[in-house]
Formats: sequence, structure tokens, C-alpha cells
Amino acid sequence: MSRPVFDDIQAKLRSLTRGTRALPPQSRAEKSAALRARIIDAAKEEFAAKGYDGASVRAIAAAAGIEQGHLGYHFKTKRALWEATVDVVFADFPSSVAGMPLPRTYEDARAVMRLALHSYADYCTVCPEHARMVFNEATSGGERLEWLVERHIRSRVATLEPVFNAARDRGAVPATSFEAFLLSFLAAIAFTYGLRAFPAAVFGPAKTPVEEVPPVPIEELIALFLR
Repeated sequence: MSRPVFDDIQAKLRSLTRGTRALPPQSRAEKSAALRARIIDAAKEEFAAKGYDGASVRAIAAAAGIEQGHLGYHFKTKRALWEATVDVVFADFPSSVAGMPLPRTYEDARAVMRLALHSYADYCTVCPEHARMVFNEATSGGERLEWLVERHIRSRVATLEPVFNAARDRGAVPATSFEAFLLSFLAAIAFTYGLRAFPAAVFGPAKTPVEEVPPVPIEELIALFLR
């Protein structure tokens, strides 16, 4: 091969690779974090679908693409895996009214409550596992439910209650107790967006896959809880 031809080939190769750099290899910590996230994604599906007692650690490991023994390196027990999964599920839980001043007018009260209700409904459409996991624990009761409520729910409920009371006083929400309002709303959201198989079976055409049955629009559902 003549020198000019060789130089021409080299120049073309340099032009092809110019501006591209090999990605640095992942560190051990990055690989571990990525694997942990993959395990929790698999656990979220398993716990939501089957509940704590029905969930299989072996199935979670298989879904994450690892041996069951490797899962134990990241989570020593099934309970530790469940708690970590619950923490991740609630990590993006909306806190739209936290830190807000109490509304003083009907318009402000309605806007704040609409924001709170819409944020939660949006969250459940993105993370339906949240409603399923809470529903599973609420069905069985016991220490896990108490842990979940104390860690993730009670403080959020306490934050919303004075906002609801102010909105009720201004006629922006139904004149009912906070408990009745919240339980009704949570049930409506859970069955509509978290437990999609139920409304799909009741209102969808027979034998139609759940994902092909459109859910009730969020605005239509929220309108039931505002005045």
C-alpha cells in the first residue's frame, strides 16, 4: 500500500471517530446502585401483584436477572426488600400542599384542593403499584401496615387536614368530615387507577384486555370532590 493511500485511510478513520469518546466504565458503586434499582423494580411488580406473603423472592431475583443468592447481598431479608420497595414507591409521592398557607377565599381553596387531588391522581396513574401495595397491607392489617402508615402516610394526612377544613369552611369541597372525604377519594382513585382490572371488567367489553379500556378521566373524577 502506497503512503498516500495509507494516509488517506488513516484520515478517514480519524474523521469517523472524531468527537466520539468511549464512555467510562461504571464504578463498582454505580453497578451496585443500578442492580439495586433493578431488583426494586422487580420487587415492586411482585409485591403489588401478590402481596407480601404471596410474593416470591426467587421470582423477584429471576425478574431482575440475578441469582437468588445475589439478591441477599443487597437485601438480607424479604422484609428489608419490602421496606426498601415501599420507600421507593413513596419517594415521588406528591406533597403539593406542604408549606402552603391556608386558603382565605373560595377560589384559592378550590384551587389548592384541586391541585392536591390532581397531584395524587396523577401519581397513581404513573405508579399504580402504590395503591395496590397499600391496599394489600390494608386488607391484612398488622405490623407492616402500621410501619407503612407511620413512615409515609400519617404526616401527609395531617398536612392535608387543615387545608381541607379551610376549603370546607369556604364551600370549596363537600360539607362532610375529613375522614369521609379522604377515604372516599382514596377509594375512588385506587379502584380507578390502581386496580384497573376491576373497572375494566365492570365497564369494558367482555374479555377486553385491561390496557385497552380507557380509565375515567382524572378531571371527571376530581369534579365529584369539589364544589
